[in-house]
Amino acid sequence: MQPLFTELLGLAGIVIEEMILFDDKIILEVEAHREQAVCPRCQTESTHLHQNHGYFVRDLNLMGRAVFLKMNRRQFKCSSCGKPFSETFAFVGQQRKQTDRFAAMIVEQVIHSDSRDVWQQNDVTDEEVWSIVQYISKKNL
Repeated sequence: MQPLFTELLGLAGIVIEEMILFDDKIILEVEAHREQAVCPRCQTESTHLHQNHGYFVRDLNLMGRAVFLKMNRRQFKCSSCGKPFSETFAFVGQQRKQTDRFAAMIVEQVIHSDSRDVWQQNDVTDEEVWSIVQYISKKNL
């Protein structure tokens, strides 16, 4: 993929590998090109790849289309403590299905509107909206 698209995405350490366009959405297959990850238990860097887990993360809309990042969250095995762990990304909270910038946009919309309008405009459920609001409020404490 052209470096320009990766630069426009603006997510440090993430490279767009492929782009799939649909009428109402864009799927960006992205990859982190890091050789290692840090074990959250013992802070040891590991290069021993254990597994790959693919999942989708919602990002900001582009040209009126919903954008989804198809991510590969790699699982490493720590050479020090022997435990498996998943790599983390600064732009996605743990066990979140949205980028932090998408979550911040949802919260901004809730402040200036009501939750019903927000979930209808962004094709998310009411429960997701309130989960996002709680996540951002805890993150900003």
